[in-house]
Amino acid sequence: MACGAREIDELAVRPAMCGTGLAGRLLEVVASDAPKARSWLLTSVRLGRAMSFYRRHGCRKTAIPLPSGEGGLPVAWVGPHHPARTAATLPD
Repeated sequence: MACGAREIDELAVRPAMCGTGLAGRLLEVVASDAPKARSWLLTSVRLGRAMSFYRRHGCRKTAIPLPSGEGGLPVAWVGPHHPARTAATLPD
């Protein structure tokens, strides 16, 4: 936990579980009890499926991608219950 918020470091399910709703339920559990509803995560702009997943589940982009080297450019997101979710949203 950093700055009174929960960082969602990794969220993954086995390929056989894709499309079952498990990942969405995991995200909800991890984000729902974050301190003061504040959770955040990073993902790469190269991971289109991950970006679509987080958007569908209520997360919102909050920072312009910055160069990082390998793995693509990171994008910061706030979690689905974060109090600044609507104020911090950037366009796609």
